[in-house]
Amino acid sequence: MFTKVRLRFDIKRDILLLLYRGGPKEIAFRQDEKWGIQMNNNIMICGENPELQLFLQTCILHDEHLKCFWFQINETPTAQVVSLVESSAFADNFVLEATAHPNWAELQLLLLGTPPKDYVEAEGKNAQRRWIQLVINQAMANGFRGKICVVLPHDHLWVYSALRFSGLPANNVFGLGTMGFSETVARLLGERLDIGSDPIYANVIGTQDEAFIAWSRAQIAGNSVLGIVAQDNSLFGQANLDEITKDYQAKALQANKVVTVLCLQRICRALFFNHPILVPLTHEIEFAKQKIAISEPVVLSKQGVAVLTKLALSEEEMTQYIKVKQNVLAELENLDKVHIIV
Repeated sequence: MFTKVRLRFDIKRDILLLLYRGGPKEIAFRQDEKWGIQMNNNIMICGENPELQLFLQTCILHDEHLKCFWFQINETPTAQVVSLVESSAFADNFVLEATAHPNWAELQLLLLGTPPKDYVEAEGKNAQRRWIQLVINQAMANGFRGKICVVLPHDHLWVYSALRFSGLPANNVFGLGTMGFSETVARLLGERLDIGSDPIYANVIGTQDEAFIAWSRAQIAGNSVLGIVAQDNSLFGQANLDEITKDYQAKALQANKVVTVLCLQRICRALFFNHPILVPLTHEIEFAKQKIAISEPVVLSKQGVAVLTKLALSEEEMTQYIKVKQNVLAELENLDKVHIIV
């Protein structure tokens, strides 16, 4: 139930007025005991990354049709948490609550980030793993059946861990992976062609630690980027591709917080507002008869992650991709050996 409510719905006219103002296609409602209606786009924020805090600030400023809960391990939230919660009172549609006792069963999405500083200090070098296990154990024990999005570095390790801790279907657990890199490549292509990034489709695949651009899949308004480069009169040549290949990771890291928020906004639109997207996300695949997690193009919708039947790459790209998969498999096997996944 709402802890802050701006409108009291006593008659049908008020409900119709809200639908008229918000639009039936833009906002989802369900029945609520006290006030009659309530948003059901419920998100749990589990972490205190700067990226997640900026995401919450952006939701407040944009007045998103979302209800966010911020998971607290202590009964008394920090001043930073209190400040954001109080700021959310200025939004008409966006709701933010800090809670140590969430109703996990009502949540649709869990954004899994870095643990609070005091938790890291108490738990030491294994704090990240123990935080993920703590959150997921509480969630699953209390009826959570939604989706988990990992917003962490090295997310191929944590998606793999989250799947094993939770027992959720593979299509319900994913990480941002190389989505931010891909958005950056599209922006750089758009800048060099002076056309913006909307008509550009580009994939960076692999892991956040070992990524590469799959130029054979890149398109501009449905035309192959490599085909454009091959044209004799093209204003965009191989040198431009080489420059982007050299610079994109540094550019993405420089704008990491903003790029992450843009990715989270697109993910929320896909999950809650019926805007499916085709983007590279970290998810579970099978390789060498083993389960691993890696970032490659998937379709994300209300149903979760839908894996493409076949990833078409050039021969050189496929060789590189197999090498990345082999490295990921070796990492995960090492995790199992040292009992990190329990």
